[in-house]
Amino acid sequence: MRLSICLAALAATAALAACVPVDTRPHPILTDRGNRVQPTGKPGEFEVLTRPGDAGAQLWCAAGEYAESQTDARPSDRIYLVHPRGPSASHPGRKSAIFTVRPDAELLAQARALPDQIVLGVSKVGSNWARIHAQQVCRPLFNLPD
Repeated sequence: MRLSICLAALAATAALAACVPVDTRPHPILTDRGNRVQPTGKPGEFEVLTRPGDAGAQLWCAAGEYAESQTDARPSDRIYLVHPRGPSASHPGRKSAIFTVRPDAELLAQARALPDQIVLGVSKVGSNWARIHAQQVCRPLFNLPD
């Protein structure tokens, strides 16, 4: 009798869990390197907050990590710089850069107008990297022995 009550309770719990909606909207994350990244409210767009000493590589790394975990960006999809590093609108006193995985026509035109070069800077609107390449800058080039 007690076993049947336990099984019934377990089945009811499983059925209830199946009915709970899962929120699949992008949400803020804290990257492995400690950058806070949050959606801006526009589809595919997100803000990477800087940390002291961050260079472009750290911001691209954070953008790649966010694009992988919070958007439907495939490894070959590109991440575009929408707003260069500067004062954050959402966090007064902080600096940030804004990226997107869903560029509009104007941003695509700005990207095409940039010279072909490999630069990890976050100062030119339209700069872009494939998601997988942005994530590659997260890893050290060499693992030096201690």
